[in-house]
Amino acid sequence: MFAKSTILLQVQFRAFDGNKVTPEDVKLTIYDKQKTLIEEITFGLATDGQGKFEYEYTDTTGSDFIFEYSGIFNEKPILARQEVNVKFN
Repeated sequence: MFAKSTILLQVQFRAFDGNKVTPEDVKLTIYDKQKTLIEEITFGLATDGQGKFEYEYTDTTGSDFIFEYSGIFNEKPILARQEVNVKFN
């Protein structure tokens, strides 16, 4: 990814048995590399209704960041986290 780019941040939630699950109250949280909160996104998340969520995020910092999708499934928290490395060309 390049600085000031828009990137599609996706997640496919799955249970321990590998089956797709659709959690409730899903949010997308963006952190910098020092784990400082940059942004929380709760509206505008696209979903296929089968546990896949995505959001077109425009990086405004030009720095590496971490994104985390989280929600509630079977009254327990569920999350997925990934690091994005920004390249300057």
